[in-house]
Amino acid sequence: MKNKIVTYLPAVSPSLSPWIIVILSLCFLNSYDGNFVFDDTEAIVNNIDVRDTPFWDIFQNDFWGTKLSHKQSHKSYRPLTILSFRLHFWLRQDLVSQDFHIVNIILHSVICLLTLFVYNVFLGPEGQSISFYATALFAVHPIHTEAVSGIVGRAELLCSLFTWLSILLYSHIIHAKNIVRAWVAMPSFVICITAAMLCKETGITTIGICAIYDIVIVNKIYPIDIIKFFSFKHINKNLNNLIKYKNTVLRLAALVFIAIILLFLRFSIMGFSTPKFQSVDNPASFMDNILLRILNYNYIYCLNIWLLICPIWLCFDWSMGCVSLITGYDYRTFVVISSWFMFGTLIIYTFTSYKDKTLRYVIMGLTILICPFLPASNIFFNVGFVLAERVLYIPSAGYCLLVVIGLQKFSARFSLTKTSLLAYAMLILLLFIRSWIRSSQWRNEKLLFQSALDVCPLNAKVHYNIAKNAADAGDVHLAKLEYQEALRLNPKYAQAMNNLGNLLKDDGQLLEAVSLFKQAVNLQKDFSTAWMNLGIVQSALKKYEESEVSYFMALQHRSNYPDCYYNLGVLYLERRQYDKALKAWINATKQKPTHKRAWTNMILLLDDLDKTEEALKMANKALKFIPNHASIYFNIANILGKKGKYEEAEIQFKQAISKDPTAPMIYANLGVLYHRSNKLNAAEEMYKKALQLKPDLYSAKDNLQRLYTLKASIK
Repeated sequence: MKNKIVTYLPAVSPSLSPWIIVILSLCFLNSYDGNFVFDDTEAIVNNIDVRDTPFWDIFQNDFWGTKLSHKQSHKSYRPLTILSFRLHFWLRQDLVSQDFHIVNIILHSVICLLTLFVYNVFLGPEGQSISFYATALFAVHPIHTEAVSGIVGRAELLCSLFTWLSILLYSHIIHAKNIVRAWVAMPSFVICITAAMLCKETGITTIGICAIYDIVIVNKIYPIDIIKFFSFKHINKNLNNLIKYKNTVLRLAALVFIAIILLFLRFSIMGFSTPKFQSVDNPASFMDNILLRILNYNYIYCLNIWLLICPIWLCFDWSMGCVSLITGYDYRTFVVISSWFMFGTLIIYTFTSYKDKTLRYVIMGLTILICPFLPASNIFFNVGFVLAERVLYIPSAGYCLLVVIGLQKFSARFSLTKTSLLAYAMLILLLFIRSWIRSSQWRNEKLLFQSALDVCPLNAKVHYNIAKNAADAGDVHLAKLEYQEALRLNPKYAQAMNNLGNLLKDDGQLLEAVSLFKQAVNLQKDFSTAWMNLGIVQSALKKYEESEVSYFMALQHRSNYPDCYYNLGVLYLERRQYDKALKAWINATKQKPTHKRAWTNMILLLDDLDKTEEALKMANKALKFIPNHASIYFNIANILGKKGKYEEAEIQFKQAISKDPTAPMIYANLGVLYHRSNKLNAAEEMYKKALQLKPDLYSAKDNLQRLYTLKASIK
């Protein structure tokens, strides 16, 4: 047992260890009843792919529901993750956030168990104790909170699931008793690799992990062997085996072939173009000085490592001032140098050591740490974030393995078994508590955004999200202050200008709102929402021609924009251009068949134009898409009532009441219908119900008084 790892950490029963891992993985259980927060809104709640888009469109759109061919697409292609969200909706016929959170927690527990199995594959029977301790650390690490407690983290979880399954299948291929069984298992391996990549792009890096596993663990080839081989020195016996045995060469060739095919398919789906990001998303990528750019990238790598080592400061977003750029002399340069010195020492150790008992396992730890992180490293292409905690989900498995191997070597070197075990137990306890607390902060946006202030008080996006949350809660004063703070920190924050402009518009400060909207569209020419809002305010200021131009600009940059068509129709209505108004609203309902206001306005306009038959046809058409909308039945009833079809109108009024029993106008108008048809007692009852719901409904008061007068005259 020459290469056996000597461990002074006490062994844990193989039958007990999985249960302990599952219990520890429940440290994120505190978020099981959380809401949809932050990116969940765009990726799930507002994403039509999750609800009712044609099935095939999911494979043509990015993670956020935008066509991959669109210039604003982030090119994040994760159809299997979206399908998992859609399955929730199909089962419930609704989006229940608790369901999503529970599934994420279960997935994390399953992944933790698979992590234990993967570690066992890497370390073998003699390293099962280290596998357990490393998996326990992985299970409770707070860096996973965003991936587990944030629902969009499902992409990381599913990618990790298929990554571990791919590694286990690859191990099965290697150790299959005959080549037939190995190649039969190969399709399952390819499917899992492809599935991992279709859950999140980083899944492709699994091929690199499998290749290193095959070379280092299975064939026991050390980096020093490869160096000697290429320097034409003594070739190690194990490297000769790599060349001698065809199966190993065939496996590695197959991995290369699979990687090329998958990368080609991935880039072809993207149209062989990369996504376009703004400087605020990743400021370092926009630096002209290449040396400073590389220095800032390296500082970000240091921050990622620090979050793994000391996950105290966690934030939902690290952009917009959270990490200031290094532009000259800065003490952080020494942080980068020191980090590279320590990391370089570890790399030199791996490339110069020979037949060290733990070297091969250190290499696997480094492989899992580095390979899955490469797509987020800005080395191959620029990414749209400064630092994202969820991308460290798989790399943290490599970090945990390295930590426990280091702890084992420390215990072996200094014979401090009890001290090491106590320190490890304290670490697990502290990380469990930290994960429990952090997961509770992901339960709602108010807690999440407020927690970010302690970490990144200079992050304009944090203040923006606090403002947005305050506005949704009706705290307009706080929302204005936070939007203003966001703009102070980032004067070119177009989204903050747009949202603050909306608040000013609602307060009647139209000129100030116009100024903000114009600044927003000047900064971001294709900001369709700001163009539409500018059009709304210009219309309110009676600047109809300017308003129309703004609406057309919004539609130019976003052709599928039903709300813009609706507002354009309102503009035409004010200008008495009724045909144009109808066309605009028809376009709105074509793009969004459930657009209630557009349907209602078309029915009312046709009725006002005395086109009652057309209005009724339009209303019946609307009911096919929004059968539970009380307003449609209400409008049909009013039209029928005016035509003297009282019985038919009564049926429609009752339908409206069944859909919305709390609407006073429905009862009031049904009272008018009864009043006209001399059903005076029924009319009195309806008027009273209307006044119970809205005591200041003057039309119902007046009609009730007239009814009493009529009853008195009859007597």
